[in-house]
Amino acid sequence: MSILQAFSTGFRRATSEPKMVFVLYLLNLILAIPLALAFRSVLLTAFGSSMAPAAMMESLDFTVFQDFMNFHYANLQTVLGQVLSVFVLSMIVQTFLAGGILTVLQDQAKYTSADFFKGCGAYFFRFFRLFLLFGLILVLTAVVVAVVVFALAEGLTENASSEVTELWIRLVAFVLFLLPVMLIMMAGDYAKIHMVLHDQRSAFRMCGKGFAFVVRRFLPAIALELLMLLVPVLLFAVYLVLDLSIGMTSGPTIAVMFVIQQLYMMLRAWTRVFFLAGELALYRNLQSRPFAAFDAAPVAPGIDKV
Repeated sequence: MSILQAFSTGFRRATSEPKMVFVLYLLNLILAIPLALAFRSVLLTAFGSSMAPAAMMESLDFTVFQDFMNFHYANLQTVLGQVLSVFVLSMIVQTFLAGGILTVLQDQAKYTSADFFKGCGAYFFRFFRLFLLFGLILVLTAVVVAVVVFALAEGLTENASSEVTELWIRLVAFVLFLLPVMLIMMAGDYAKIHMVLHDQRSAFRMCGKGFAFVVRRFLPAIALELLMLLVPVLLFAVYLVLDLSIGMTSGPTIAVMFVIQQLYMMLRAWTRVFFLAGELALYRNLQSRPFAAFDAAPVAPGIDKV
């Protein structure tokens, strides 16, 4: 299977499951509502019926912004604390939903709520252990890489001949930082895929298999990931253009942007299915040789190893 075939399979499979995409969108919307209401409460307390927020949307008024921070910083801190809590909760919810997505995708059958939520429950604790393991690896790697890469970048920018050269150095440093982070996230997806396809339970073994697949099949895996990344980047670019063109300075434009934002959130849910479907298609085609040695000694059924 070529990279383009895996890409088209993922695109077609995600597009053929509108019910599952809508469920993902709805659950994420429910998760975001409490945070939106908390932030709205802070804004209403700060501005009431004032037109200052609308003025700030048209052009940043630093005086208004500074007054807002002076008088309502404590409330804003509360909201930011909720943002962190919701972010962590969102990651756990995405871990829960991944089991349902892969359960539907692996069977090549149409979505049913029974199969989807059964898969969510069946794989949640296995995926949660993977989430903790890969989260630890990701944090440690990000810290080490950031320290090394950005320290080198700082040293090189000191001797940069121009601002353009300095900009390129920082851009290269940022890419070098993102690359290992992306590889770890890819390994996490392939670990989940292998766990579902082979009904495995050990998070450590699946972690190894995820990294083994990414390393041994580096070129097709990274090529597919970069190709699929073009889709959310393009969607975000379109959303940004619409946001800047329409703005939110009146009732009608706010209503229009609300609809566009909901469509964008739905497309983000579609993107998650698209990525897993594309990775699953590539993995099914390439996994037999790289993982033959690993599959020789499967875990005994019923033993829930970490």
